[in-house]
Parts: sequence; structure tokens; C-alpha cells
Amino acid sequence: MIERRAAVLEVIQSYGDITTEQLFSRFPDYTPKTIRRDLVYWEQAGAILRSHGSARVNRQYMFQAEAQYSEREMENAAAKNALGAAAVDLLNGHNSLFIDSGTTMMAFARHLPDVALTVLTAAPNIALYIAAHKPLCSVLLTGGGLNPKTLSCSGYGSAELIKILNIDVAFMATSGFSQNGGFMAGEFFECEVKRSVIAKAEKVVLLMDCSKIGNNMPFTFAKPADIDVLVCNPQIDGDTEAYLSSKGVEIWKSAQFE
Repeated sequence: MIERRAAVLEVIQSYGDITTEQLFSRFPDYTPKTIRRDLVYWEQAGAILRSHGSARVNRQYMFQAEAQYSEREMENAAAKNALGAAAVDLLNGHNSLFIDSGTTMMAFARHLPDVALTVLTAAPNIALYIAAHKPLCSVLLTGGGLNPKTLSCSGYGSAELIKILNIDVAFMATSGFSQNGGFMAGEFFECEVKRSVIAKAEKVVLLMDCSKIGNNMPFTFAKPADIDVLVCNPQIDGDTEAYLSSKGVEIWKSAQFE
């Protein structure tokens, strides 16, 4: 059911405006009643608008979400910039990498050297930035449905692309961390993309500013054993640092920031 709903939203987003008859033809294995229930679900979530015989993307919802993203980008901006600068040192000659979505990962992308790298990302804004400012890099988007709240693509198409690509090192972000919950995010489909990337990557580097410690989110995408290196602020508390180190995570601390 979850994959079908994601696919329905992905089709609507790709069309912008689509008739229910077109949707029914795209999903011949499901009854019109089932697809209508999916439309009700996404309408209640605020992602689409419905009218008689059609469905369309809720542009106002998307614009509001993009504004929220811009506000988050300003939060702890100095800390995120320091994390991005520190994480670049972990490229170590790798030429195939994944860059996760989120404001911390945009800070990392800004520090990326303009050299011959193949970059896969789930974030259209990061892809556009690299294409404009790092012309020697090759950029691939995972594809899938776009979540306007996080500016991240996810869904069936994303998982299928990740399966056929080799990833030397994955640079990941997290919305929360606790010793019980591990590394967490708020969106189910995005967690699925994160898990797929972690499973394929030779090395996993996670960037986390200390404000995320103690944040509990609905979905866990990784445990400490899945992470090779944590790039964090110098202010990380001793208990968390000792716990992660005991699980085999290498701790890199970014430069002090004002």
C-alpha cells in the first residue's frame, strides 16, 4: 500500500494535473476505488487538490514548504558550515559519492571541490547547485516523488536506480539521534532511500550537528553499526561520544564555530 501511494503521488507530481481516468490507466492492477482512496489520503495530507474527475499538485503547499526549508537553512548555519568543511576531507580520492538531502548536506555541497566526481543525490536543489558551481562534477538525481517539505526525492524509482549504482562513500544527514532509536528521520519514503544507499555504499559518513541529539523521530534509518564516520560539532556530549565510539564509529569533530 505504501509503495502504491508513493507511486500515485509521483505520477501526479510528474503531470502536475491529471484526470482520474489517466490515473486508473496507469495502475491497471488496482481498482478505481483503491486509487480514489489514495487520492483522498494525499488530499488530506495537503499534497494535492482534487476536483471532479481530476487531481493536481497543491502549489501553495509546495511554496509554503520551500519557505520552511529556507528558514531551517538559517538555523545553526555556522555549525552546518563547519560540518560541511570538515566532511570534505573524507573524500580521500573517492570519485563516486552520494549526497543526502537537507540543509546540512547543502552546506557540504558548497565545500565540495570542483573535480571529476560522480555525485548521486536525492535533493534537486543540491543537484542544481553542483551543476551550476562545480562543472567538473557529474550529477545524477535519484528521481521519484518530490517532498516539498524536505526538497528530497524518494519512492520506487529512487530505490531502483540506487540498486544499479556503485557508491564509494555516502554522506548522510539525520533529523534525530538517540541511543535507543539510532539515527532517525521524519519521512518513511526518505528513510527507505537512506537505507538503500547505506546498503550499497562502501563507506558511510554521517554529518550531525549536536542539536539533533535527543530528537526522537518516527523512523530509524541506521544504527551506529551502519555508520563508519560521524562528523559532529566539538560540543558533542561525552556520553554520546563514548557510546558511538564503543559501537565502532569513528568520530570526527569539526572546527569550533562562533
